[in-house]
Amino acid sequence: ADVQIILSEGLSSTAMEKNTSSVYQALSQGLKIEGLTSGTPLYVKYARVPAMDVITELLQPKVTIMLIGERPGLSTFASMSAYLSYKGKVGMPESLRNVISNIHENGINPSEAGAHLASVVKKMMEQKISGTEFKMV
Repeated sequence: ADVQIILSEGLSSTAMEKNTSSVYQALSQGLKIEGLTSGTPLYVKYARVPAMDVITELLQPKVTIMLIGERPGLSTFASMSAYLSYKGKVGMPESLRNVISNIHENGINPSEAGAHLASVVKKMMEQKISGTEFKMV
């Protein structure tokens, strides 16, 4: 698959409960529109972001997306983040990841976030890069 999606409650199961369906539906539709394939989504209980690197090495997608619950207590307990990497690997620096955070009903709308993620993935595939060198324009 071009894209592998990983889901985890991370530090907020409420974030996943409230946002996953809308984000995932919009993301899946956007990937199809962009002509990109996605593997069977995976759920990893209690994961942290680097878990995506192990899965990327095993499955070898071009882009990996991890949808994960953010740390509660900032402004809401229901906020999700999406971490993305292009050809990630174990031990890669955080600077090679992209992140879209604050996904929740009073932040970035979950459906809009899913659609935006698909366009970010398309650009990452075109540029063959993620992280600090990636340009969305």
